[in-house]
Amino acid sequence: MIRTIGRLVLAFLVAVLATAIPASVLQTQINLSQLVALGAPVTPALRALTTLQDIVFFGPVMAAITVAAFLPAFAGAWAASGALPSARVPIHALAGVVALWAAFRLMGFFTPMPTLVAAARDQAGLLALSSTGLIGGALFAYATREVRFRQPV
Repeated sequence: MIRTIGRLVLAFLVAVLATAIPASVLQTQINLSQLVALGAPVTPALRALTTLQDIVFFGPVMAAITVAAFLPAFAGAWAASGALPSARVPIHALAGVVALWAAFRLMGFFTPMPTLVAAARDQAGLLALSSTGLIGGALFAYATREVRFRQPV
């Protein structure tokens, strides 16, 4: 049982990182593109440095958002995939997308600033950031494909 729980926790952490890092990179690139559109000079070196800094400093924020979104979503996906085991990966991948979309939308209602994650201000950015949940959802489903909880006899 301990090994099973440890495997679930590890798979969850990998799923969170596999989502939060690309989401952080995407957030950075969307923001830098908006600055370029305003006429700001953004060199490739500045783009790379800003991306690395955002992974380090915004990445943990994105990871926290992802954890909060994935916990209930993956619990629901786990239950749904019990009824449709052959659709386990797509169910979890879709749950990851929907979870992030819901998290970004809810944050817009409860945070003091208009949008905590700037790239999620418009529909294209919201969809792009939410789509990173596909990665984490699919990885979690794949990594936990053989984990089963049995009823004690």
